Amino acid sequence: MSAPHDADSVNAKLLTQGGFIDKLAAGVYNFLPLGLRVLHKIHNIIREEMNAIDGQEILMPSLHPIDIWKTTGRDKSMEDILFTSKGAGDKDFVFGPSHEETVTPLAGKFIRSYKDLPVSVYQIQTKFRNEPRTKSGILRGREFIMKDMYSFHKDEKSLDEYYDKVLDAYLRVYERCSLKAHVVQASGGAFSKNLSHEFSIETKAGEDTILVCKKCGFAQNIEVAEGKVVDDNVPLEEEKEFEVVKALRGKSVVDNAKFHNVGLEKILKTVVYAYDGGFVGVLIRGDLNVNEDKLSNFLNKKVRPASRKEIKELGLVEGYISPVKVAKVEGGVKHGAEVRSESFVSELEFIADYSIKNVKNFVTGGNEEGVDFVNVNLGRDFVVETFGDFVLVKDGFKCPKCGGELDEITAIEAGNIFKLGTKYSDAFNLKFTDEDGKQKPVVMGCYGIGTTRLLGTIVEWHHDDKGIVWPMAVAPYHVHLLYLGKSEEVIEKANFIYEDFKRVGIEVLFDDRNESAGKKLNDADLIGIPIRVLISDRTLKEDEVEFKLRSEDKGVNVKINELKDKVISLIFK
Repeated sequence: MSAPHDADSVNAKLLTQGGFIDKLAAGVYNFLPLGLRVLHKIHNIIREEMNAIDGQEILMPSLHPIDIWKTTGRDKSMEDILFTSKGAGDKDFVFGPSHEETVTPLAGKFIRSYKDLPVSVYQIQTKFRNEPRTKSGILRGREFIMKDMYSFHKDEKSLDEYYDKVLDAYLRVYERCSLKAHVVQASGGAFSKNLSHEFSIETKAGEDTILVCKKCGFAQNIEVAEGKVVDDNVPLEEEKEFEVVKALRGKSVVDNAKFHNVGLEKILKTVVYAYDGGFVGVLIRGDLNVNEDKLSNFLNKKVRPASRKEIKELGLVEGYISPVKVAKVEGGVKHGAEVRSESFVSELEFIADYSIKNVKNFVTGGNEEGVDFVNVNLGRDFVVETFGDFVLVKDGFKCPKCGGELDEITAIEAGNIFKLGTKYSDAFNLKFTDEDGKQKPVVMGCYGIGTTRLLGTIVEWHHDDKGIVWPMAVAPYHVHLLYLGKSEEVIEKANFIYEDFKRVGIEVLFDDRNESAGKKLNDADLIGIPIRVLISDRTLKEDEVEFKLRSEDKGVNVKINELKDKVISLIFK
């Protein structure tokens, strides 16, 4: 098969060309026999690991009455990605993007007492999300398969203990799929206000940026990443006399630093953000940037950069915004934290990143065109009451755990786990009776792995310039058997090997097509089955076959009577 013209990733190209998937629509794929075999093997690995931590498999419907989504308010908060439909009797339904709204009332039919807890259930089922853009083949689709598990507990301690068990089980899943996963701190998003953990696999096709400590391996999603600001270039200084200077310069931080002949870290930068209900000015060092996700989490409001029009309406001058309040007096200006009226700046609320505490004698705008303030100092010239970690962490920052250097990499989120707390049990009044006879809300956790995404991730990691290189545990077959030529003796021996392998449980894809040697060998490399066994007139003369691992460049000749044992030793080791 030929790859779709708009295939934008390795997995989309190779899985289509190899006959594993076929694109029906944007973000919607058919899984063909080879692809389905791989998917089943991934599902079996996941089932084994979830069962090992007392997960019980169930199956919930994809079609949900919209009323249960209204109960949690996610009919509005997730409205942009919900697929909805009208049923008989003009009933509104949602095609499930997730199953918290379904599993919580279900659990309420069985949980009565603390004796019923903890309990954990999971399913492997199709999900639907109306993604505004689909990309990277099966890594981001509108219809996909997911393993989602939900656990129910009497208290946070029980949840914490089980959460750690799931984390370890997830790492075993990825290890068995021959993937190295970084456990990444991340935001809870639409599922939880708490921090969650993502399992990220490094690849160029990924949509996430994560920061990994080169020393201890601690990893964080850039959305929430904490890091120690490297301030080696910031000299220790005494506070100098405040100055007002004319500054006919450009409006960028770089222009400001260049005009005053100082480093970017000496610029006090103000970035104005709009949110529902107002505006806020965020103060940060000029060599750093504001992380809007961290700011939104801090304010508990969605923020966006203020427009030029809004900045002007606030009485601010773009490129010259400052928290320093200055009043005109005879013979000059009066400045400093004590000034509260007649100022050039509007009454904008200011909050600050911790990084500005380390710097003396900042340069900043003068709140009017062509005017700057020099030798500005926190406490003397302006006051900020609210500080937070708003910095966008990047390469070179220091790890908050060990002080090692952070490395920025692109990765795929291949799974995530959340501590839900009582968010959904409160919504559905899911309670239990404790040892003292009191009613308490059930504490919940949820744990997801997109299985179709995991399949695509494996291909992104395990491929070369010829095609896919499947790990044995998830390969569609163990052995790719093919013969060259039309000799009856060769064909007979190939059929014997095929039947012999099947008798002992070796999975074999037998290429008995009447095609050229080049076609068969190229297809074998593309499909990527771990072991290739080739028989021809040349090898048969020595009672041998050519035995080649897909992960290696060259094959070796093996005696036919030794072949089965060699294959078994690789499959079942």
